[in-house]
Amino acid sequence: MALGIIGIVVALAIFLYGAYKNVSVLYLAPLCGVIVAVTNGLNANDAFTSLYVGAVEENAATGVWEIGGVCGMITAIFPTVFLGGLFGKVLADSGAAQSIASTLVNKFVMPVNNKEKQAKRAVLIMLLIECILTYGGVDGFVAIFATFPICMYMASRIGIPRRMVPAMLALSCGANSAPFVLSINNIICMSILQTSPGAAPIPGFISFIVIEVGVYFICSTFIIKEMRKGETFDYGNCEPIPDDNAKKLPHFALAMIPLVVVFLLFAIVQIASLALVSGIAAVIILMAPHFKDNEKKGFPAWVGNVLNSLNIGAANGASAIMTLTAAAGFAAVVQHTDAFNGFVGILFGMKASPLVIGIVLAIIVVAFTSSPPAALSIALPMVAAAYIWTANPVLNPNALARCAAIAVSTFETLPVNGLILITTGLAQVKIKDAYLPMFLQTVIMTLVGTILCAVILTVAPGLA
Repeated sequence: MALGIIGIVVALAIFLYGAYKNVSVLYLAPLCGVIVAVTNGLNANDAFTSLYVGAVEENAATGVWEIGGVCGMITAIFPTVFLGGLFGKVLADSGAAQSIASTLVNKFVMPVNNKEKQAKRAVLIMLLIECILTYGGVDGFVAIFATFPICMYMASRIGIPRRMVPAMLALSCGANSAPFVLSINNIICMSILQTSPGAAPIPGFISFIVIEVGVYFICSTFIIKEMRKGETFDYGNCEPIPDDNAKKLPHFALAMIPLVVVFLLFAIVQIASLALVSGIAAVIILMAPHFKDNEKKGFPAWVGNVLNSLNIGAANGASAIMTLTAAAGFAAVVQHTDAFNGFVGILFGMKASPLVIGIVLAIIVVAFTSSPPAALSIALPMVAAAYIWTANPVLNPNALARCAAIAVSTFETLPVNGLILITTGLAQVKIKDAYLPMFLQTVIMTLVGTILCAVILTVAPGLA
């Protein structure tokens, strides 16, 4: 047991440090999985082929499909992330994303002469844009690429320091776990617990609002503090964003339609792939005149531009899928060790609410995997097997789904998280210069939201 625990700790340290040093998780995660297997008495080959790679299997006792390893996680998140990559790219290349941003900036930000008030409004606009994209079905990683040029555009117009851009890209950290959102968190909860995307709507929305209000004040306070010190915007090594006149943009109302289509279809039909495919089709059809190259004209050129957007979007989606699922494979190996199961046994033996136990387990797992999908795929089946899939259930699956979805958004964003690495890389800033406001936004505020949701559902269980 002692050697097994040491092996898990060492593997986790290597995994976190390697990711911090930009080592690809695609080979780092299986390597760390093998270390865990060897130190815990597991066959290294079996650990890689059966546990790390994994599969989707039906539990004979419960009839519920259980997700395991990389294969199982790909099955769970593929429609959302891959099609989300396509949707985010065509949304950006058609000018729809910039149309939404420039309209909001010109109408609500620039009319104010005071720079600090402009900064506050810019943060609010970015928060709204990111939440709109998230509610519209754009995956979190995809939304980063879609909103980065929008954020840089606003920062340059107002004079917001570039090192604050990563924090502005992480404003919607509460939206991924909100009710009715087409997010990986909700999709996995639906898949494992057989719940709806709107599980525990009232506690979920209250927590979402509290998180976003706190995030807004944290980000705007840090920006104003740095601006008062005389720090301003510069592009550094980043490519300058073209102004509004460089390309004719679609009308704001037209640009909003694809987002509305995706949100409504997912809320009504609850099929992620159908909602996103419809959204992609809506962008291509409604924004057809804007998929063009200034140097090339004609239908063949238009088709080429659309295909180029889809090709890049597909690559972005596939890359995001492999990055997200690698950690799930590592977590699957850890899950099957005696050391981990011994810890879980201690946790489940505590005299605490089943909901609290589920939340704590989800938070602990996400802290060492840095992957909400992995944390949910491990924690939910274990908690459900103990408290839901029994002859006498003692835990409401809707309550668990909502609280767990929020909980895995807490310690997900430690410095080695993909969101942190991607946002700081895009803005060309050091993690140490940008991380503090991001930590307060994405870790502390989501933790507050988790506790609030759990308290509400404990005091008023009927709201589940």
